[in-house]
This record gives sequence, C-alpha cells and structure tokens, in this order.
Amino acid sequence: MTSETEIYKEKVQIFDLSGKLLGMQDKTEFYNEIRKEYKKTGKVTRQVRTIRLFLMNADGGIYLTKRSKLKKENTLLYDKTIGGHLRDSETPGFTVLREAAEELGFPAAALDESEFVTSLSSVDLRIIGIFKEIDTLNGFIAKYKYKNGKYSKFPQITTIFIGVFDGPIKFKDGETSGVEIYYPDEIISELKKNPKRYTEDVKILVPQYINEFKKIVKQIKQYRKYLKPIK
Repeated sequence: MTSETEIYKEKVQIFDLSGKLLGMQDKTEFYNEIRKEYKKTGKVTRQVRTIRLFLMNADGGIYLTKRSKLKKENTLLYDKTIGGHLRDSETPGFTVLREAAEELGFPAAALDESEFVTSLSSVDLRIIGIFKEIDTLNGFIAKYKYKNGKYSKFPQITTIFIGVFDGPIKFKDGETSGVEIYYPDEIISELKKNPKRYTEDVKILVPQYINEFKKIVKQIKQYRKYLKPIK
C-alpha cells in the first residue's frame, strides 16, 4: 500500500549536464544527493529543469518579490516574481501557469510572440495574465545564499518568461514578505547601487534581458491605450 507521504512527494525532472533527460526523482532527495556529491567531489553531475517568471503590470513596472524570512535560502532578498521546478511530464509553459495560479492567485496563458502582442489589445489583463517565453538556458548556475552566510551553486536548465498582468495578486503565505515595482529605465542603476538587496537571479537575468523588458513596455503603450483605470 502507498503511504500518504509517498503520494505527496514532489517528483521533478532530472537531466545530465548535456541536457539529456534521466528520469524523475523526489525533489528533496535529489538536492540532498547533489549537496553530498558537491561536498565530496567539488562538482555535480545532474541538474533539474526550472522556470523563472518576471511579471510586469500594465504600466510596465516589474514586480520583484522579497523572499520571506521563513525561507532558508536568499532570505529577505528581492527576487524574480516566481520560480519553480518542472514536475513529472510538465512542459515549461504548463509549469509557469501552474506556479502563477499557486503562488500569485491568477490564471494566465503562455503565448508565442505574435499571440502575446495580439493579446495585449484583446485580453482584459485585470482578469488573466499573458506570458511569453524569452529564453532557455542549459547549465544556468543557480546561486543561493544561506542564513549562515554560505552559498551553494547548482546548474539548472531554466526557461525564462516575462508576463503582464494588471489585476490583484494574492501572494502565497510564507513565500513573500514584500513587493517592490521597478521600471526598466531605473532598475539597472538600482542593481548597481544596492546589489546586496537582490538575488543573483535578478542581478544576472534583469540586465541580460533588459531590452526585452523595454520592448514589452513599448508594446504595452502601443496596444493598451484604450485600457481604462480600475474604479
């Protein structure tokens, strides 16, 4: 008979460093194993697949979330809006929609470039979010800072999404202790002035994709002129 604990184990997708799928494994078990491997050999031989979402509002502001004090890693640092692991046979597009529903409390659609642009002028962004895939990075080094000041670094295959949503957000309890909104024209200088406030993800990925953020701001201005303020 399967125990309740076994039923609710979170299985995630495991890959080798070349990007070949090896199978599924319990998330906690996997991280325990690669920490031991790194401690013993100074390297790891496997990686998980993840998504990272940077969410914007209809004014072009980027939501950065302050990680909760309950978090063991990157505690109280400002981070991307959400991140998550691919489970079982999930695709990145499905995972980002699931994570948005679970962590932010709203439905969304993952679209290609043309659908994304078209939806800016046809979808009520106060009700549903629209996301588009920006890039997929194999061997992206996820760096985590612990409360004792030590760091861990593990490779991941990660897919980057940028999304737009202009309705109320219900952040999941225990995940976030605050939110700040930054605009593309100001965020790079802020990262340079106060780098210790932000996770490595933010410091690496925001500058890397800053032109994508700016492009979306232009698209929002072009296609959302009719949008009326919420009363």
